[in-house]
Amino acid sequence: MIALAFAFILLAQSAPTAGQGVVAGQLRSLAGSPAVAVRVAAILAPTETSRPSFGSQYYYAQPPVSTTLTDNQGRYRLTNIPPGRYFIVSGTTYYPSTLDADRASVITISPNSTMENMDFQLLRPLGGRVSGRVTPKADNSNQEKAILSGPNLQEILEVPVAADGAFEFGHVPTGVYWVDLVPPSAGMGSFRVQVGDKDVTGLELVRPTTHAVTGRIVVQNGPLPRAHLAFSTLTSYVGATINPDGTFSARLHSAHHRVELAGMPVGYTVTSVRAGTQDATQGIVVGNADISNVVITVAAPRQLPKVRGQISGLPNARLSSTKVQLTGPIIGSLETGVRQDGSFEFAAVTPGMYSLKLSQVPELPPLPLVVTWNDAEVPVVVPGR
Repeated sequence: MIALAFAFILLAQSAPTAGQGVVAGQLRSLAGSPAVAVRVAAILAPTETSRPSFGSQYYYAQPPVSTTLTDNQGRYRLTNIPPGRYFIVSGTTYYPSTLDADRASVITISPNSTMENMDFQLLRPLGGRVSGRVTPKADNSNQEKAILSGPNLQEILEVPVAADGAFEFGHVPTGVYWVDLVPPSAGMGSFRVQVGDKDVTGLELVRPTTHAVTGRIVVQNGPLPRAHLAFSTLTSYVGATINPDGTFSARLHSAHHRVELAGMPVGYTVTSVRAGTQDATQGIVVGNADISNVVITVAAPRQLPKVRGQISGLPNARLSSTKVQLTGPIIGSLETGVRQDGSFEFAAVTPGMYSLKLSQVPELPPLPLVVTWNDAEVPVVVPGR
């Protein structure tokens, strides 16, 4: 899970970008030979008046801005480094060969600068390479990445998963690590791997088969608020997309999934969950088939306020085609029609901040509206053209 929080770590880029810098050099192993297939990274250094040892109040390690693997001669080339102050680090060794971040040299990158011969030597022995394969192939168009995390890494490592599912992290220090995928796959937890002196190859990350789970959220006596719907097990957490009409969908692996509906306003509660005719309040059991007609029933607070209004300044011919829309961060969007006399009413509105507008009436700018627990009367005056 730690690895997933850093899914935005940047991959090495082959060509420099205008205005950004390059750092290149050679990395040697503890024995003095070229360090082959070892990750090197540039990470932001603290300000001139602080040190890493001062603590997180003043500095904490940043995700790398550029990463690369050394070649067969141990050479590395970091590109697309924005101007600024950086540490160059491999594993737990900082340039120019120190394990103490306070003693590391800070490299200042200027626009379009290139710093060559930034050679240094690892101060801890290398472990084996870590490589494996994800099966079956991902069925989405997003670039899938493999993440390696562990206490013996200065940074969290990220590499792309190839079209055939293969991935490789190169050499890493000996120790215990966890491999994750980004975007995460339903039912796949972290994969533990022990790295020693020898290469760790043939890791198989098997993606579980998933099934479609669809349904709708029904709110009693009120509008549907914005909420986050998810299905969780002891090893997985899968979010579902809630559409404006309350329908939702998710893909889940075979397991017993708890239903979690969070982020609703105060007073909203889940009263029941049913999968067809079965009570699923304690969770949905996904077997070897899709599940449809899941109904999550939510109770709104009692006696939500009404919002009534009167539109003036709009010709009668335009009233019938006009809709009144309320938009806000809590509910999203509500809409109601306009009566022939220009009046309108929202029967139940969750208290909060809203913007009121009339559809097909561009001459009226959106009106700010604060809804409290009391009924509201809103005069809407359309300016003359």
